[in-house]
Amino acid sequence: MLVGRALRVRRATPEDASTAARIIADALAEYALPFEPEGRDADVATFGGKAEHDDLVAEDEATGQALGVASVGPQGEPGMAWISKVFVSKEARRRGAGRALLEAAHAAARGRGFREVGLRTRVIFREAIALYESAGYARREDPAALAPGDVVYYRRL
Repeated sequence: MLVGRALRVRRATPEDASTAARIIADALAEYALPFEPEGRDADVATFGGKAEHDDLVAEDEATGQALGVASVGPQGEPGMAWISKVFVSKEARRRGAGRALLEAAHAAARGRGFREVGLRTRVIFREAIALYESAGYARREDPAALAPGDVVYYRRL
């Protein structure tokens, strides 16, 4: 929960794609990483528009300002969902937005019958890794899912 402010997580619509792109690009820029709309971040263009995914937006309930985003959808393996694009704006970090997005993604995955979720993150996102580990994720070696500097985490639902 944001200190002194109410937070809500809602399902995204296609109109949220540009907001998601901005939040993600801003967060990546803090780490001197590029936003890659033709590569690693190509899925952001369809944020809020894929029926098989639950794309989520955390927002300040009073102002409607988007504070963070996340996506969860099928991974390909039966019973497995994949969480991606978990990013929170700098001013909302360490105030519950990331955890609220993660919990909403878990609920959405369970609602679709998934039994396990996985996610990939970069080793330089130490705060995100701490969040995932505190939420019960365990790191696994998964060379097929990795690019240089990536780590993979899984959690039973």
